[in-house]
Amino acid sequence: MKLYKSSGKNENKSDRIFMLLFLIIFAMCFLPFLLKKENLHNNKEAIPVNVEENDISGPDMPEKITSVQDKPGIRLHYSETNLNGITDDDISSAAALLYDRKTNTVIYSKNADSPLFPASTTKIMTACVALRYLEPDYPLKVGTELSLLQPESSLAYLNQGNELTLEDALYALLLPSGNDAAYVIAVNTARFVSENPAMPDAEAVKYFGNLMNDEAFEAGADHTHFCVPDGYHDPFHYTTAEDMLKIAIHSEKYPLIAQVCAQPYRETKILSGQSFYWANGNLLVANDNGYYLPFATGLKTGFTDEAGYCMVATAADENNDLIAVVMKAPTLAERYTDAARLFYSVMNPEKLKEPPFVTTEPATEPPSEENPENESEDADE
Repeated sequence: MKLYKSSGKNENKSDRIFMLLFLIIFAMCFLPFLLKKENLHNNKEAIPVNVEENDISGPDMPEKITSVQDKPGIRLHYSETNLNGITDDDISSAAALLYDRKTNTVIYSKNADSPLFPASTTKIMTACVALRYLEPDYPLKVGTELSLLQPESSLAYLNQGNELTLEDALYALLLPSGNDAAYVIAVNTARFVSENPAMPDAEAVKYFGNLMNDEAFEAGADHTHFCVPDGYHDPFHYTTAEDMLKIAIHSEKYPLIAQVCAQPYRETKILSGQSFYWANGNLLVANDNGYYLPFATGLKTGFTDEAGYCMVATAADENNDLIAVVMKAPTLAERYTDAARLFYSVMNPEKLKEPPFVTTEPATEPPSEENPENESEDADE
């Protein structure tokens, strides 16, 4: 009997040891997982989800960039009342906005969140990215990136081997809408930021596109995806009127952009000795045509067949400081008329009662931005 009882006690002791070892092993296996889960629960950092080419089903269905917490960028207020004297039927463009800088208020809006192609209004962002990383006097060298230009691109007529400052390159980019200047700026900036001076041209352009999207995200342009520095048509290169407004407001961080875009022309001798004359393709600013508005101060036009006629326009007088965005206007004349009508609705409403204030094409056709041979309208790409 004693041997039987002793044997039972030993078996119970063995069972307890076995269970204790099992619990220790179980804890060692699953405790790290439980701690990791708790850590993730307690760390809710805002992580932006970038739009990639394989994230969208087409140019008309872009994915929205989101974050876990509040998004960065510009917050816009929309007026609750309609703009006096203006209805959507009065605006020919597919999308349009009028923004009052003084009150941070959008006072007119038409299809502001519709995805559209930006054409050469893209170059506002190209200039922003360059000035974020480079000083205006930074020397740029024109190289083999010119081989990346698409057919019938608008040109500033830069040639391989030219050297010029970033400031002069911005004039070449924003006045004649030089696609060649866009690629020169993109490649030189990408090589500087990446600290890889031997980065191949195509890789540098892709790198610069990522910088553009980073800058757009910072501005709050969360329905935008850029992949080229010039705005030449690409199905994965799109934005909205509201996002273009945010980009225009964001560009005020770099005052040189507004300074350049306000000039009717630029005469300069670049670092390598060549002389250039670049005229501003924005006819609201140039005072030698029928579209000129004395209160217009900028900013950038654009055109492709797919984008239609686009424009980010700025205007100011003693009492007003305005930005108008028009996208996908059917014609050059309607682009400028829409912008002027929006400005006049605030600055001089009586003007809207008169016959159309833009009635004729300019006496001299502007240089074509798609075909640089002065053949037709100011196509950008």
